[in-house]
Amino acid sequence: MNLIRRFRPFHLYLPRPAYSLEQAQSDTTAGLATFLYTFTLSHVFISILFFYLNRDLFYLYSKEDGYIEYLNVFFLLFTSILCLYKALQEENKLPKMFFFASAFLLFFGFGEEISWAQRIIGFETPDNLEKVNPQQEFNLHNIHLSGVNLNKLIFGKLMYTGVFIYFLAFPVLYRRKKWLRDLTDKFSVPLPSSLQSFLYMLCFFTALLIRDGKVWEIQEFILASFIFAVYTMPANKPALKQT
Repeated sequence: MNLIRRFRPFHLYLPRPAYSLEQAQSDTTAGLATFLYTFTLSHVFISILFFYLNRDLFYLYSKEDGYIEYLNVFFLLFTSILCLYKALQEENKLPKMFFFASAFLLFFGFGEEISWAQRIIGFETPDNLEKVNPQQEFNLHNIHLSGVNLNKLIFGKLMYTGVFIYFLAFPVLYRRKKWLRDLTDKFSVPLPSSLQSFLYMLCFFTALLIRDGKVWEIQEFILASFIFAVYTMPANKPALKQT
């Protein structure tokens, strides 16, 4: 009798879970995705409503150091911290370098958005920077050099060209070009899913219904929220686990 009991699987004495850990993680991810996409879409819709129904409320909503800008700042900072955490956890050199670089760039974007806390702390802009910065703020993206607006060139045209490539061309090339797929997974670069790409483009072009320069405050928020979504829930997550 004792011999029979010895060979009986121990797990038979334990209650079976209703669902596996993998299923629980999947449910959590799906819930986070649903909340995040709904959150971003609803803010775009609210922005358009405010613009057409109450212009004063729209400007309050999208003003400097206002609600939308601080949402943008939150997403940039949180994604930067996430990348730093991933970099510190990574054992492989190439993914570690990529996530450290991502953390730096996202933190730089965070600092630039709030002019490195200039308006919070209350320090003065250095004279040399003030001369080339029409807004007289302690940041680089508003600098004008030799008649060139760095904000429009680097943080406008060049950045959004890269963004469109990342959300539109990159996922297609990743699936069709093995060398790019191998390189992407080797560096653990997060890949946007088809849904993320579609929703980002939907939000981007829908926001253009706002015929005002403040629309770019909304666009920055949209981009920051979807970058957070991609880095949190990349389409190539199973491949990243194997690298």
